[in-house]
Amino acid sequence: DCTNSDAVAEYYDKWMSLGINIISPGNLAGAGPLDRYHALQRAQRENSVEWQYESSVGSALPILSTLRDLVQTGDDVQLIRGSLSGVMAFVFNNMSEETTFSEAVRLAIAQDFAENDVRDDLSGLDARRKIVVLARELGLDVSLEDVEMESLVPDDIMEKEYTGSIQENYDAILEDLKSLDEPMMKRWKEAQSEGKQLRYKFKINVASGKCRCRLEAVDNSDSLFRLRENENLVAFETSRYTTSPLIVKGAAAGPDLSASGMFSDLLRLGRAFVGSQS
Repeated sequence: DCTNSDAVAEYYDKWMSLGINIISPGNLAGAGPLDRYHALQRAQRENSVEWQYESSVGSALPILSTLRDLVQTGDDVQLIRGSLSGVMAFVFNNMSEETTFSEAVRLAIAQDFAENDVRDDLSGLDARRKIVVLARELGLDVSLEDVEMESLVPDDIMEKEYTGSIQENYDAILEDLKSLDEPMMKRWKEAQSEGKQLRYKFKINVASGKCRCRLEAVDNSDSLFRLRENENLVAFETSRYTTSPLIVKGAAAGPDLSASGMFSDLLRLGRAFVGSQS
């Protein structure tokens, strides 16, 4: 299901009851209404079907499978942190005295890194959904509204209706984003003056159940300091990984990596099917 549509996700329960396996590279199903999520988990178990959505978080990176391995082998996951937005990583790696915030966003769109509505990236909504998917894997009953989120997009731009083609909407949003160039450049310069880098950072505290994502200036002691322009990074702090976290890091933006992640999910499904027949 490449639609990433809530309307399509409403059919998952029915499809699973008919014995249909599902791959969802989008994160709307996994981060959707909590009641529906629990219903899908039950339908998957009761009908012995596969629901693969590894690629919904980090494209081709093995983030969810790593988390499941930790949990299933009895490790106590205490904290998950990192950055899950390739667009944010690209933008803040490319900002400079000569490259404004809106220009860096334009470059990210040109690289085909952005969602069809780039506001989903810049508001933190896409990262927020991924955080919900991760938290639910840990058994936390978390919904989107439970994640504290800093949006970089003002309400007037978020609420504005853009009615053109995807490219026309990109152009119109970029024009509106120019109003953020001055305040974002101020934050960038403040971070640079302190020897820091701006990163859109998330954190899941398992004990408290609190989740957040926000723009932070990080120093060189933070694993996000050296994050490259199209990368995601997820660090797992657990009862086993005490002296240093287990880190999954790599490129996670762009259509090639998305396709690779989907194909990996398909291979997992195929292996599960072969195993069930043997």
